[in-house]
Amino acid sequence: MQYEIIVLYLLPTPLGNLADITLHTLNILDQTEVFLCEDTRVSKQLLSLLQQRQYIKDKERVFYSFHTHNQEDFLKKIQKDFFFQNVVFMSDAGMPCISDPGSVLINYAREHCIEFEVLLGGSAPSLAFAYSGFGDRGYVFDSFLPHKKEERKERLRYWHQVLGVQNGMPLVCFESPHRLLESLADLGEVDCSCKLFAIKEMTKKFQKSFLGNIKEVLEQMQGENLQGEWCLVIDFSKKDYQKTLTAQEVLELPIAPKLKSKILSKLTNIPIKEWYERLLKEEE
Repeated sequence: MQYEIIVLYLLPTPLGNLADITLHTLNILDQTEVFLCEDTRVSKQLLSLLQQRQYIKDKERVFYSFHTHNQEDFLKKIQKDFFFQNVVFMSDAGMPCISDPGSVLINYAREHCIEFEVLLGGSAPSLAFAYSGFGDRGYVFDSFLPHKKEERKERLRYWHQVLGVQNGMPLVCFESPHRLLESLADLGEVDCSCKLFAIKEMTKKFQKSFLGNIKEVLEQMQGENLQGEWCLVIDFSKKDYQKTLTAQEVLELPIAPKLKSKILSKLTNIPIKEWYERLLKEEE
């Protein structure tokens, strides 16, 4: 396949600390006028900060939104000569092509014989795995866990079966603060003996992490501010303990009565309403 002398750059961006940006990325940013961005607001803010610190020149730049909801329509509308100018794709944070439309852009470039280059930079999954200390076996990355409870539990059960072997690799995934506690409770139902490392806001001022089994991590999180994007590293390979939470352990978890009653109902076959009323009486 003959590639034309057109270069599309896919750039990594800092996870949170501006000082983590690479010299190579700064050099490309200085040369570029056209930007494809997951979120133009995030990219413009980053470039503004870089200009303020005089890391890059202040000049006219054009920004286009390019995300999972418009990627197909965008690529249908443009012509190949769009790439006869300096064009970059910028991830919101971290390496491009990881949980963003960068891979779609790469496939488009290959199909249309457009030369491209992916620059090296920080990666949230790799950084979280390094922080976890869960060994040198590598890891499996699965982006965000499903939003719906049953789909999420099915995914966790799948990974538990696949990775829950001797020396199995840890699972790395993302989770939002709104679903964090519910996802951890689901994980506890699947395997409460797994080792868990949870970290939020990596490289930022309010970076915070927790390590232990599910019960220990939930206890550590009690009273903590859970806002921020989370990265979870789950090691299913430990097999020394029981595989599901007991009702007593669930009762001791520092989670909301509504969520606790749902888990207890699953374990005991007692209706959720009955458990919920019982938990509320105990709190009085």
